[in-house]
Amino acid sequence: MPVAQGKARHRVYFLYYSGDYHKFPLGSAITSYEEDAMIRIVQVFLILLFFLFGLSFSQNQLRDNLFGDYEKLLDQLQNQDASILSPDNYKRAIKYYKEASTDYEDKDESLVDIKKNLLKSKEYALKALKITALANDTLQNAITARDQALKENAPIFAPEKWEEAEEVFLDATTNLEDEDLDDALKYGARAYDLYKRTQIAAIRNGILGDARSQLYLAEQEGAEKYCLNTFRSAQNLLAEAEQVLDRNPYAKEEGVKKAMHASYQARHAQYLAKTIKTLSQKKENWERLILQFEEMLSTMGAQFHYEPKFDEGFDASVKTLMSHIVDLKSEQKRLLAENAKLEDALSSLKESEAATSATLQKKQIREEKIAKIKAIFSKDEAEVIYQGSNIIIRLVGLQFPSGRALIQPEYFSLLTKVQRAIRIFPDKYLMVEGHTDATGNSFKNKTLSEQRARAVAEYLIANLELNPEQIEYYGMGEQKPIASNKTRQGRLRNRRIDIIISLDDS
Repeated sequence: MPVAQGKARHRVYFLYYSGDYHKFPLGSAITSYEEDAMIRIVQVFLILLFFLFGLSFSQNQLRDNLFGDYEKLLDQLQNQDASILSPDNYKRAIKYYKEASTDYEDKDESLVDIKKNLLKSKEYALKALKITALANDTLQNAITARDQALKENAPIFAPEKWEEAEEVFLDATTNLEDEDLDDALKYGARAYDLYKRTQIAAIRNGILGDARSQLYLAEQEGAEKYCLNTFRSAQNLLAEAEQVLDRNPYAKEEGVKKAMHASYQARHAQYLAKTIKTLSQKKENWERLILQFEEMLSTMGAQFHYEPKFDEGFDASVKTLMSHIVDLKSEQKRLLAENAKLEDALSSLKESEAATSATLQKKQIREEKIAKIKAIFSKDEAEVIYQGSNIIIRLVGLQFPSGRALIQPEYFSLLTKVQRAIRIFPDKYLMVEGHTDATGNSFKNKTLSEQRARAVAEYLIANLELNPEQIEYYGMGEQKPIASNKTRQGRLRNRRIDIIISLDDS
């Protein structure tokens, strides 16, 4: 080789091979043969990379090609409730699909065997879809009745009746799968009847359950002995609620109102029984009770700069306090009238302004009202959040007994503040949302959150005389956490009631 050519082949090479980095610096003697060998190594390395990448891609593509259509078919079964309407075919379709999937992952079976299982899965899936369509036609009444029973939480409030109805409905769908239409219709009609009874029982137990529990507790406290009148009142109210539901099982609003009053009287009886038992233990306890009452009247009198005297009983002091209260009511009416005039003046002003100015005024009034709502609560009672066109009153200070939806008397003052806040936007749509943490069963969490939301909504309806169409409740369960469920503090924050005031068009 001529000297000039040899020098021309002295160059710098960078070679990546098996993760190593090699550099041949300028001046090292590399022959043409060595250069060609290195190029071939790099080419082989690149081909190997492309082969491995292509193999991985082809494996994923192969699985998609094999399983994709069958997975869509199984999703279709799920969406059409085939597990309920054609349970046997559905189970078989799932069984053969799982066997095919397991064989594919283990790589122990041939593609032919995997394909056989997938075809069997498809065969039963198509049968399930056919039976599902037939069930929606022939068992429509039973299916509708089942959905209505579920809406009333029948598995919780009427579990035995629900199980009985489910067994008969299963007989109906099984006969459909066996192509015995006559028996399917017979069992479907019976299932319809059982589901309707189950729905009624669930409504009844859901409405009357708390009142019955509170009456039982009052009886355990000896209310029949120590405060018979109050105890009898609670019993009578419960009987009236039962009569309402006997006349019309779907008269939920009237039944709820009676049942809530019965629950209150039963709790009142519990308190009275405990108090009277305590007083009966020592004679001096009666003096303490009377002095306590006098102290309460004195505290009320102090608000009016009035000092009650009790040497001749309570009557004179009570009458004086009542007159002050009457004066306050008169003042309230005057202020309301004045406020109405101001609102009218403000309304006239808005109408005379330009559109942009009106919008600004509207926003300012809304912000002032929101500020008033925020001022009502302490940070330990509620968080007031202005979000979009909604105000969220997050009742961090409202707690329920574990696993129950009973509002305890100690929180009545907090709910009174909620009423004040709602009156600031009196005509707005309200949504009461119940939330839980992620502990326990998701279905039970959703049910419990809905029961608690309903308890708060019904309390507000009873005390604010709201139109029931103005307020709704919904149980979110664990779906919308505001903190981590991994910590005790986070779970405590997630267990909450949110009252949402919609400010649309306000």
